[in-house]
Amino acid sequence: MKDLLNAKGVAVVALLFLAVHVLSSVALQSARLDLTENELYTLTDGTRNILATLDDEEPLVFKYFYSPELLLGSDYASLKIYGDRVREILEEFASEADGGLRLEVVEPEPFSEAEDDAVQAGMRGIPVTAAGDLAYMGLLAENTVDQRGLIPFFDPSNEQFLEYDLARLVYQLDNPEKPTVGVLSPLPVRGSPPPQFPGAPPQQPGWFVFDILADTYEVQPVPLGVSAIPPEIDVLMVVHPKALPDSTLYAIDQFVLGGGKLLAFVDPYCEEDVPAQDPNNPLAGMDAPRDSDLGPLLEAWGVAYASDTVVLDRSSALRVQDRAGQSVDYVAWLGLEGELIDPEDPVTAGLTSLRLPAVGALEPIDGATTSFTPLLRTSPVSMEVPSSRLGFFPDPRGLQTAFAPDDTSRVVAARLLGPATTAFPDGDPAGDPEGETTGLTESDEIHVVLVADADMLADRWWVSFRNLLGMRVPAPSADNGDFALNAVDSLAGSTDLVGVRSRGSFQRRFTVIDALQDVAEQKYLAEEEALQSELREAQRRISELQSQRADGSSMFLTPEQVEELDRFREAELDTRRKLRAVRHELGKDIESLQGWLEFLNVFGVPALLLLAALARWKMS
Repeated sequence: MKDLLNAKGVAVVALLFLAVHVLSSVALQSARLDLTENELYTLTDGTRNILATLDDEEPLVFKYFYSPELLLGSDYASLKIYGDRVREILEEFASEADGGLRLEVVEPEPFSEAEDDAVQAGMRGIPVTAAGDLAYMGLLAENTVDQRGLIPFFDPSNEQFLEYDLARLVYQLDNPEKPTVGVLSPLPVRGSPPPQFPGAPPQQPGWFVFDILADTYEVQPVPLGVSAIPPEIDVLMVVHPKALPDSTLYAIDQFVLGGGKLLAFVDPYCEEDVPAQDPNNPLAGMDAPRDSDLGPLLEAWGVAYASDTVVLDRSSALRVQDRAGQSVDYVAWLGLEGELIDPEDPVTAGLTSLRLPAVGALEPIDGATTSFTPLLRTSPVSMEVPSSRLGFFPDPRGLQTAFAPDDTSRVVAARLLGPATTAFPDGDPAGDPEGETTGLTESDEIHVVLVADADMLADRWWVSFRNLLGMRVPAPSADNGDFALNAVDSLAGSTDLVGVRSRGSFQRRFTVIDALQDVAEQKYLAEEEALQSELREAQRRISELQSQRADGSSMFLTPEQVEELDRFREAELDTRRKLRAVRHELGKDIESLQGWLEFLNVFGVPALLLLAALARWKMS
């Protein structure tokens, strides 16, 4: 009888387990517990706000073309995990929209009508069988007025942008009227024209950030010599305003006073402003100016900025190769992270890493009527030097060796808000010669985002590209593009998209390892400089002994010179041994720390969870 009861008990437990499993798989299919620090797997408030505006009487349609079975049985089985993740977030979108978004999941079988629909929609398939069968993982989005949005294939490497890409699709289809962004710049930010004659420079693509901008806004070029900003422009983006005429500065002045929003990137030393080459004089461009400014406008808006001064920062320096091919921190090229990026402002909230070469410094003027809100700043381990120190052939090691910080943090980017007066009290410089003032002279509130670096927008500082199924797929290495897009969204009023884009990074840096690297690098540089000093002193001493020879011959060394040279070589070998020891100890410290981190991640955390479960079981 006891055995029968035990058997029945086991059967009941098994049935209950099966019932709970079936019920949870149906009722809790998309339920998840997000324990990540920045809630990376939870819809943001910005996404919820965008979805809340959808009308259930005119819903958007998201058609997800997905081939889970074909992926599971192929060499791309790992893609199914991401494909399921995409489906889950799409289901969350549809649920949050409360009828304003209808989701259709289509599984295109080979040679089926569904596959024909996928191909016609523009989906990109990947071959998964020897017969050439294609698997799909893309999205077609449509609104009720036949406007469409398309993601041909979801790239797993861009998972951190998944929610933003989907939220942007919703926003674009729900807001078909795009604001207009004007772009004024002497740099080829939208690409160079095709060559007009043999031997001319090849056509260059535009900067990728402007391609992304064109997905959400109407991007309109503004001529450099313009005397009035076109009235249809909502946000004016000025990039490296180099030697602008007074008439154009006055046009910007009037645009801002009239309520127009401005995003300006000035630069004390623009790396992308490469002087034109003269075949007859290759060095002619060495002394060409590479700075930009907004003339009297900044002072009128309450900001001080020196266009001939760059900021050096040892704590934020990017690592480069010097002329000798050795690795060194270039204190003029900065990588801003952590507390150097304002976590509160919509433009910078959620950004984790920015790369800015050769930046300037901004500071509020005493008595300014505008508010000055820093967005980006350097560390206190910084200093200012003339921009001429960078020159045509910069010396990263020399800049670091002579580095002398003054314990001051400099502002690199800021938001300006509040009342302001015109920088041209006499009116239009090209207008009435008698100086009659007919333009705007003041404003109750201007809105400007100002950045003391223009290079940060160029591709090479923040994004690279790879080919995926014939598509040019970006691989960002920093948040420069997000910063610029956030700024435009904020100025244009699209603050919900800002909140979605600024999600934070899936990658975390080992700050302790970085600190060890910095300490060892400083010690290495100090000892290397001592070695160079010994080398110069020995060479000076040898030359001095050579000049004192009575016979005037320089073909052979005297015994004194031989002794001096042997002494230097011994000192050089000893110093090199010390340098190797520094590097070796650094490597041992980093390897030890990485080993402990790997151990804690692989064994420590599961062990803690197991101990917690055992303790809970004993208490019950």
